[in-house]
Amino acid sequence: NSLSVTVYSTNGKKESTKQGQLGDALLQATGLRAGQSVEVTFQPQLDSAPFKPQQAMLMAASKAHPGLAAYSVAKAGKDGSHVASLGTATIEKQLGSLGGELELSLLLGDPAAALGLSGSLGSVLLPEASTGAAAPKPKLLTAAHQPVNNLKPNIAHIFRSPDKRAPAVVSLAFAGLAVAPLGLLVLYLGMLGCNLQGFPSGAAGLWALLFHGGIAAMLGLYLLFWLRLNLAQTLALALGLACFMALTGYKALGALSAARVAEAKVAAVAVKKLN
Repeated sequence: NSLSVTVYSTNGKKESTKQGQLGDALLQATGLRAGQSVEVTFQPQLDSAPFKPQQAMLMAASKAHPGLAAYSVAKAGKDGSHVASLGTATIEKQLGSLGGELELSLLLGDPAAALGLSGSLGSVLLPEASTGAAAPKPKLLTAAHQPVNNLKPNIAHIFRSPDKRAPAVVSLAFAGLAVAPLGLLVLYLGMLGCNLQGFPSGAAGLWALLFHGGIAAMLGLYLLFWLRLNLAQTLALALGLACFMALTGYKALGALSAARVAEAKVAAVAVKKLN
């Protein structure tokens, strides 16, 4: 509702102070010499209660060069008041050696006000640049002065050419050599003749079948790893199969041991009867 605009001299002393409301032209082309500054003090209110907006800044926009503007972020005090100061040094840092009339505006932004709030405070007059350049070159380009597209040039990546690989026939030949021992083992077992008479029966036979099934599944997992799976997927599946094989192997050995103990007891009872 109310604010004050103070002009400070080069030595930091107050030269003038004017009070009014947002939208009042408190400064009428007030001249600023090198080293002088303008300070705006205000206390935002929402529903007649003080509040702290998320964004509050003072803008000095050039009238002669649209799109060029200098900004100063307001600082909040403990009592809820906000202070924004903009001096000639800050303006020169952002806009370069720019002279002429600058319009001062107060900008407020907060989710409570969807469209924000802005109002003019008047204007200040800077001495013309000594160079007399019609279009000054700012040292710090503001968002309004950036190129329209603001696109960065594309980066052309240069990748190292891949190493020369052996022909597919060589790879297949070595893969066949890796599998050859398994084929030789199968042929050798066939020549010896398969003897399944010693394979356990009953519960031990069931656990033994599950254990050998786990071994076959592990070999199939190795084949899948070679064809399509990566190492992380293979390790997770191999861990599950290893736990399954450990459990079934333990159960199979336990069942065989229990069967042997039972046979030994039967034999001992038979010997006692004969005696």
